[in-house]
Amino acid sequence: HSPHVIVSEWVDGVPLSRIIAEGTAQERDLASELYLDFLVTAPERARMLHADPHPGNFRLTPEGRLGVLDFGAVNRLPRGLPPALGELVSYALAGDAVAVARGLQTEGFIKASLPIEPEALLAYLTPFIDPLRREWFTFSRPWMRSVAVHVQDPRKPEFLVGLKLNLPPEYLLIHRVWVGGIGVLCQLGGTVRGRDIVLGALPGVAPELLPPPLPEPAPESR
Repeated sequence: HSPHVIVSEWVDGVPLSRIIAEGTAQERDLASELYLDFLVTAPERARMLHADPHPGNFRLTPEGRLGVLDFGAVNRLPRGLPPALGELVSYALAGDAVAVARGLQTEGFIKASLPIEPEALLAYLTPFIDPLRREWFTFSRPWMRSVAVHVQDPRKPEFLVGLKLNLPPEYLLIHRVWVGGIGVLCQLGGTVRGRDIVLGALPGVAPELLPPPLPEPAPESR
């Protein structure tokens, strides 16, 4: 490498776009697991956030690993993801609406001039943390549509809550990557241990606050 030359290597594998179109259930599950793990662990390992999460930039290698391409859009995170993310997820899973509201205000998501009722705020956020309430979760297009309806329907009270939320500049690319990443996961349609992957890697998680996963049988394919 030099300031003007980048040397890269060829990565063999099946693009996630092809797995989305014609992948087997096993390929979808494996790709989803590796992709979700990459989203939450890469910032800590590389101190960078890959900010272009579309399916064409990822592929499943013959060895069963995730190949990652195109680092043209990157957000440098010298301390990894903000620990506040894990704290907020912990409070939300514990049902502590006041702590969630206080934490979001501290991080700049809620302006002092636009107070939000904590319980209404938690109701707004609940669908987003559903994948972390169960041991296994299947990301799907219907689930994503239900979340979109939940927050975008002007007839619902949650719509007004969303209008009051602010996106701090330091969270802009993180928000973009996670929204885009969830979209890719819903296209893949894989079943993963999302709770273990996310809560095991996200900084700031408070294990003592976490309720046990909702009881449900593991999928038959497991």
